[in-house]
Amino acid sequence: MRAMTTTSSTTSPISSSILIGALVSSALLWLAGCSISGSSPINPRHLAQSAVADTHLGWKPAPAHQLNYSLATSSGIARMEMRELPADLQAVTIELPGMRNVEGVQWRGASGEHAMLFDGAEGADGVTLERQQRGYRLQLQGAALESIRSGGFLTVIDYYRN
Repeated sequence: MRAMTTTSSTTSPISSSILIGALVSSALLWLAGCSISGSSPINPRHLAQSAVADTHLGWKPAPAHQLNYSLATSSGIARMEMRELPADLQAVTIELPGMRNVEGVQWRGASGEHAMLFDGAEGADGVTLERQQRGYRLQLQGAALESIRSGGFLTVIDYYRN
């Protein structure tokens, strides 16, 4: 009888752990380089949320240094809570697809201040409310954006509410 020998093509446990360690180290260095090299974009999910049960808040892609939300409601009174906004933010746009005749846009700041941003006829400085094919588009920039930058509640009231 002849003795047969077989060779194994598997690597030793030591060389496998060295290879895995090298891969993990290089992945961590790559991730660290990515996080240091560029600033992260603004995540709109962390800056606003629905403030009442029937207000549905969504977000849309927006240019750099801008936020774009979609705010819908079944009662005609939409409310969103905004946290403190970044200093480099230049504009906030809110699509209001279900609104038929906006009669007011109100702001209540986190520290208790109030402002009427739109009174049914005209808007405050930096507030643009324009009619769309379906609903409205509200844009806040300049002085209006500075008044809401510290955070608070934005309320939009539709004339045709239930």
